[in-house]
Amino acid sequence: MQTQGPSQPQGPSRRALFRGQFLTKPVAVIGDECLAEAGIFCRSCGDACAASAIHFRPRIGLPPQAFINEAACTGCGECIAACPGATIALGAARGGDIA
Repeated sequence: MQTQGPSQPQGPSRRALFRGQFLTKPVAVIGDECLAEAGIFCRSCGDACAASAIHFRPRIGLPPQAFINEAACTGCGECIAACPGATIALGAARGGDIA
């Protein structure tokens, strides 16, 4: 008989996966190819976000950098459709960038 020790992380059950229940909710993830990283001013994703989960950090000499407030993100995907560079996708919450 095998038992899982406390050092092994326990994932969701097959039943939970079948029902669409995951350990973390899907959130928007902005890729490294964001137009702001290429020096192009763009706020399309922030304008499309009804939950106001996308904020912009000012940077000296560069356009503001977009970041996701994972606690506020609903995972609706509106920002994905609005992104002209197609650099936003839904992924697992990383626990970072929470304002």
